[in-house]
This record gives sequence, C-alpha cells and structure tokens, in this order.
Amino acid sequence: MKVFNSLILILIFTKGVLGNPGVGNNHGAPGDADGFRQITSPSYHASQNPGEPFHHGPGDIKAGWRKGLTPGYYLGFRALADEMRDLRRPSDIPVTDGFLKTLYVDFHFMNQEFNGGFFTENVDSSAYDEPIENDLYGFTLGFGLGDNPNLQVRIPISASRFEVGDLEDTGISSGIELFPNFRINDYVAWGVNIAYIESKSDFPIFDESMASVSFEAMAESSTAYGMNWSGRLSIGHYYPSNDTNDQSFWLYRGAMALHYHLHNNFTLLPFLRLNYSNGDVLTDELWVEYGSEFIFMPNAPWNFSLGIAGVGGHDVIEEGMEFYFSTKKNF
Repeated sequence: MKVFNSLILILIFTKGVLGNPGVGNNHGAPGDADGFRQITSPSYHASQNPGEPFHHGPGDIKAGWRKGLTPGYYLGFRALADEMRDLRRPSDIPVTDGFLKTLYVDFHFMNQEFNGGFFTENVDSSAYDEPIENDLYGFTLGFGLGDNPNLQVRIPISASRFEVGDLEDTGISSGIELFPNFRINDYVAWGVNIAYIESKSDFPIFDESMASVSFEAMAESSTAYGMNWSGRLSIGHYYPSNDTNDQSFWLYRGAMALHYHLHNNFTLLPFLRLNYSNGDVLTDELWVEYGSEFIFMPNAPWNFSLGIAGVGGHDVIEEGMEFYFSTKKNF
C-alpha cells in the first residue's frame, strides 16, 4: 500500500513539474504540423504554452528543410522587358560614336507564395496553406556597350522580405549579368549570357548563390505589317551553391512575344516563356512565365514601359506576380 501511495505522489509531482502535454509545453518536432507552427508562430506558441517565452527566430529555419531549388528569388523570375523588346535599334535614331550605346533602368516589385512542396517530406507545414511568401523590391541598372558585337551589362539589386509561417525577415538579392552578343543581320542575333546572383537573409533556408552560363539566340520579324514577333531561345547550365545542394543542372527556355504597334508612340507587347529542366535538382521541371508590357515612345531616344508578369503551372509556386517600370535611353 505504501508503494502504491508513493507511485501516486510521484505521478502528481511529475505532472506538476512537466505540465499537461495537451495544454502546455507542447513542443512538437518540425516533422509534424504543430511542431512547425510552434517554431514559426509566436501567437500559437503562446496559446499552447502560456507564460513561456518564444525563443525561435529565422535562424531556426534550417537550410536542410528545403527540398531542392525553386525558381524565383534567385533564378531570375524577371520580366522579359529588355530581352524581348526591339532586337533592332530604331532606324531613325542616330548612333553615337561613343562606347555607351544604351542605358537601361528597371524598377520592380515581385511577390511569390510557395506551398509546402518547398520543404522536404520531413517537414509538415500543413498548418499553413502557403507557408512561405517572398516580396522583392528593387531595380536593375543596365548598359549597352559597343556596336556589333556589343556587350549588355545588367546589375540587379533588390531588397527582399521573406515570411515562413509568422516569422519574417528582410534580406538582399544582388548580382551581375554579362551578355556579349553579335547581330548576324537586322533580324537575328546570338550571344553567351554569364550571370551570378546571390540571396542573403537571416533565414538559412533562403541563402543561395547561383552562377550560370547560357547560349542564347534571338530573332525578330519585320515591322512592315504593323505587327511583328520576336523570339528567344536559351540553353543554360546553372551552378547553385547552398548548405544542402550544389548539384548543377541544365535549363532550357523558349520565349515568344508579339509586338502590336497601336501607334507610332505606343506598342503593346504580350509575351510567354516556357521553362524546362530534365534534372532532379529543381522542385518542378516545367513551368511558364507570361505577361504583357506597354511601351511608350518606342521609336524615340528615350522610351518607357509599364509591365506585369506572372508565373504559372508550377508545382510549388502557388502565386507569382511582378510589376515593373522600365526606361531605356538610346545614345
């Protein structure tokens, strides 16, 4: 009897010290939905563990939680603005004798939401429909140097805001892109694109650098009929670097745009780009990017454009949208 009473006292004492697992101290592992929400939601942690401080932060979202590479904040989910715009220089604009031929500035805002497929199967984020969201605010500065061949240089600099559950943090994404290219004639050109971009924040899962080398060919039809088309084909090898994945992959991209010349000073430019990779590195092997751009003063030394672009058909990117304002000066 004394042994029985002692066991009861031990159980009561243990419950008082450790608490009721159904009410307080409900610390699950990231492998279950409650555990993921405990780490990423201060309000949920407080409701389950009243009076206990919330000690988690972006640093707890480990790089190893990510399944693979997801295009977006580093792979260049980016408007086709200068890529699909006039391959030819407007014929009525005199060409300067200087080395600088064009100046290009693009201001953009991008938003993407990712579903739980962003994570490995060991992380259950089902407590959230879209557990990850990324906003990116930035600009790209570009130059066109030389005549033919010429060199296009782009320098993207962006501030990013990442959210995982209810945790959020800011970061930065920046890089450089070099595109030496040669115009065969007024309608066809080709070149080699060399790029490097890096994303950094307090979330280890988002720290990423990406180097790439790709061959690109461009073509554009005549404008004699008031409407023409342009196309761009890219075959590239990409070299990611992060804490969990450094396996390179091939990416194939084909884009098409229509140029509706509504007026001498206004052009409507809808475009579509198909992306395909046959490797196992990316979280999805096939997706599309699409959008439309409205160009003001396309035949003037200065032209301006407003655009909207989106991404679709991706298994992990639930929503993706970009708005941008661009300006280009021909010297």
